[in-house]
Amino acid sequence: MTYEIQHNTWCDGWVNTSLTTDDDGNEIPLVFATQADAQAELDSDLAHIDDQIASGEREPDHGYDPDDFRIREVK
Repeated sequence: MTYEIQHNTWCDGWVNTSLTTDDDGNEIPLVFATQADAQAELDSDLAHIDDQIASGEREPDHGYDPDDFRIREVK
């Protein structure tokens, strides 16, 4: 069983928009071994974005609403 972070997009609804690179250099969907691992990654990503907004590196209106993300089991 694996888990993914899904983002609620305007065009496609809930999709996994997180990618990683496999050993052959191909981009593949990022998945996690546990729900807790996926949640920790999401929390870290959102905190990093908040830090960028606080430092002025990112415009305040270029952040994300945490409600636009969810963790789901990949079947």
